[in-house]
Amino acid sequence: MPTLTAPDGTQLVYDACEPLSPRAAVLFLHGWSDHAGRWSGVGERLRDAGCATYLLDQRGHGRSGGRRGHLSRFSQLLGDLQAFRRAVRRRRPELPQVLLGHSFGGLVALRYLETQPSDALAAAIVSSPWLALATAPPAWKRLLGRALADLWPSLPIPAGIDSGTLSRDPAVNTAYEADRAVHGLATPGAWRELQWAQRAVTADAHRIDTPLLFLLGGEDRLVDAHAARAFAAGLEAPVQVQWYGEMYHELLHDPQHEQVMADILAFLAERGVA
Repeated sequence: MPTLTAPDGTQLVYDACEPLSPRAAVLFLHGWSDHAGRWSGVGERLRDAGCATYLLDQRGHGRSGGRRGHLSRFSQLLGDLQAFRRAVRRRRPELPQVLLGHSFGGLVALRYLETQPSDALAAAIVSSPWLALATAPPAWKRLLGRALADLWPSLPIPAGIDSGTLSRDPAVNTAYEADRAVHGLATPGAWRELQWAQRAVTADAHRIDTPLLFLLGGEDRLVDAHAARAFAAGLEAPVQVQWYGEMYHELLHDPQHEQVMADILAFLAERGVA
């Protein structure tokens, strides 16, 4: 269980799936309330395709330190990612790095691409990026979040993620419900920071110059896939969009996830890193 220390001293944990002779290093960032362990199959599949894959438990999630479901500053996540990249570079200094972010992890990835242009990545992939929700939260939750963002920013509030919206595979959704490492929380402070990040990512899209692959599900009921597609269409960087009309939010946990993986590997091959 490899670990690293974030710039503020928080201990972060990640998993490593390494083939004997990798051609690239893929750094995976999971979604909100989630953890790296749920995506071990993705790491193994990429490993079998020749990519060393590293899956980070983001702060406040899984085995990593930090208050569950809380963010003091979104920028801390960018420092965490930079430290993660350095840790992977120490393990595999010869490998080009690729960023793969899902949902909340996709939001982190996009903001990182906008703010760290000097630390080049070979490519980046975002799956169902959380640029906007598919449906607005209940009015009571929005009002409570605004009222408590300053008064009690760390108050744990249920995130209200419906497991049935994750995948078309019922077994995936059942396992999510039973997974004790899924915290199911979002504090008012975290909600404020996430909304800030969504606005910042949209405003600074012109700063992205890394080749990008967007993976979007047409039946995503958690995040707004149409908003993500519009965002991708406005980028000046080299962009590809794969639209899976019948898939839900967790494309890489879909019954047809091998098609998604094939599209990822084809994108990486085109970039010369797989």
